[in-house]
Amino acid sequence: MPRPRAFDEESVLDNAMNIFWSKGFESTSVQDLVDETGLNRASMYASFGDKKALFLRVLDHYSQKISAKRFADLREMEDGRAAIEKTFRDTAKTGCAEGRHKGCLMVNSGMELAPHDPETAAIAHQAFRRVEEMFAAALTRGIKDGTIPEDKNVRALARFLAGSIQGVQLMSRRGADQETLEDYTNTILAALD
Repeated sequence: MPRPRAFDEESVLDNAMNIFWSKGFESTSVQDLVDETGLNRASMYASFGDKKALFLRVLDHYSQKISAKRFADLREMEDGRAAIEKTFRDTAKTGCAEGRHKGCLMVNSGMELAPHDPETAAIAHQAFRRVEEMFAAALTRGIKDGTIPEDKNVRALARFLAGSIQGVQLMSRRGADQETLEDYTNTILAALD
């Protein structure tokens, strides 16, 4: 009979997520993961597989925990324009909160690994498409309620917004200050007029 796990899987994934988010995949060592999660190597390998397998689990965990929260307004707010504006302003604000400058784990990972790792590239592509679809739905609601001009090309604008939100996250990662992120965000949001 197998022994029950003696650790909280969500806590382990949170801790592994934090180290991958801070250091990136390549710079995170197995020892970093052992130190951060509190698991020994044998437990880590038995429960999650190798470093890459754990990383892929972390990306899924990040999508469900962080990304879902980050884009909740796009799905839940009736006022599509307000949802888009709030999503951008919150992302810019969070990017500088408490000196974090971590950006987005999905964007960071896509930049780091997608050029040479098809599995990560596919995950990053799917994440981009999900965000694009959320922006498209919010734009459609905004056009319907008259807060966004009806002559807008929803698909093209949704792609622009999905790429631009990544831009905010990348600028945050490189250490952009709040004023810079606000200027950038205001320029992006002008596309809704």
